[in-house]
Amino acid sequence: MSLKIYNNIKIKIVGTLIGILILGALATLQLTLVLGEIKPTFYIIPTMLGGVSGFLVATWFSKLSKAKQEAQMSHSRLKLILKGTETGIWDWYLKTNKLILDEQWCRLLGYKMHEVEPIIESWKNRVHPDDLEQCYVDINRHLSGEVDFYNNIHRMQHKDGHWVYILDRGQVIERDANNQPLRFTGTHTDISYLKEIENALEETNKKLKRLSLKDGLTGLYNRRALDEHLLQEWGHWERNKTPLSILMIDIDLFKQFNDCYGHIAGDESLKQVAKTIKSTVHRKNDMVARYGGEEFLIILSGITQTEASVIAQEIHYNIEQLAIVHADSTVSSILSVSIGLNSCDSNRPCPAYHTLIDGADKALYEAKKQGRNKTVLYQAPDDTA
Repeated sequence: MSLKIYNNIKIKIVGTLIGILILGALATLQLTLVLGEIKPTFYIIPTMLGGVSGFLVATWFSKLSKAKQEAQMSHSRLKLILKGTETGIWDWYLKTNKLILDEQWCRLLGYKMHEVEPIIESWKNRVHPDDLEQCYVDINRHLSGEVDFYNNIHRMQHKDGHWVYILDRGQVIERDANNQPLRFTGTHTDISYLKEIENALEETNKKLKRLSLKDGLTGLYNRRALDEHLLQEWGHWERNKTPLSILMIDIDLFKQFNDCYGHIAGDESLKQVAKTIKSTVHRKNDMVARYGGEEFLIILSGITQTEASVIAQEIHYNIEQLAIVHADSTVSSILSVSIGLNSCDSNRPCPAYHTLIDGADKALYEAKKQGRNKTVLYQAPDDTA
C-alpha cells in the first residue's frame, strides 16, 4: 500500500472518529439537560450521524488537500519549465497600460522585479528601435481579430547593454461588452542561442554558395556564376542600354605545354594566368570566370568595344610579363593567349544574351586562325561598323 493511500485512509478514519465524538458529546449534553438521564440506546443515531458526517468531512478535506498539493506541484513544474526554457510571463491591462511582469521575465533582461516599473513603457523602451514598429503591427493584427494569436520575434536590451532575441507570444483573454480588449497575456522566451545557430547556419550557407560558384583550381568564378551574372548584366542592357562587352581568352597551345612540362606545371601556369587576368580586371561589377579547361571569360559591365580592346591588350602585356617558358609553342617562346571580343553598345546592338558569348567564341576562333597571340573583334555578318 502506497504512502498516499495510507494517509488518505488514516484521514478518513480519524474524521469518522471525530464526527462520532462530537455528535456523541452533543447528544450527552442534550440528554442530560432535557431528560436528566443517559441510556446507551440513545447513542445509536448520533453515532451513525457523527460517523457519516465525519467521514464526509474527512473525504472533502482529503480531496481539498490533494487538490492543493496538485496545484502546488503544477505551479512548481510550471516555474521549472519557464525557468528551463528561459520564459517569462507578462500581463498587459490595456485600459490603464499597466504591465504585470513575473520574476523570470525580469531575469531574462538582467533585472530584479523591483527594478522594472509595471507599465507598458518598461517593455517598449527596451525593444530595439528597428523592431518596435513590426511589434505594434503584429499586436494590432491580433487586437483587431485579424489573427487568433500574437507572435513576434524582436530584440530587447539587457541590463548590461547587449541585445537579447525574444520570442513574444500572447492572446487577449478578456474583453468588455463592446468587444474591446481589456487584458492581454503572453510570454517572452529568450531565443538568442537559437538565433545564433540560425545566423551561423545562414553564414555557412552563404559560404557554401560562394564555394559552389568558384572554380576549385583558380579561385575564379565558374560557369554557373557566369551564367547568373551575364543574365543580370543583360537585363541592364535591355532596360538602360548599358554597354556590355565579353572577352573570351584561351591559352595558346596549352595541350603541348602540358605534354612538355606535365600537368602539375600546367595547373600552376593556369593559376598564374588566372591571377594575372583577375588583377587586370578589378572593377567591382566586372566578372572573370574560368570557362573550361584553359579558357577564361570576362564580362565587362558598362564597357564599349573600344574600351574592351584596351583591356585585352593589357591582358596580353601582363601575361607576357609572367615570362612562363613554353618551348613547344610555335607562336612564342613564352606562354601567350588569344582573345575573342564581342560587345553590345549603341553602335552594336545584340539580339539575345547568348549571342554575346557565341560572337566572342567565333572571334576567338578567328584569332587562332590568324596565328594566335592576338585579339580579334567579332564582326557580325551585317556589321559595317
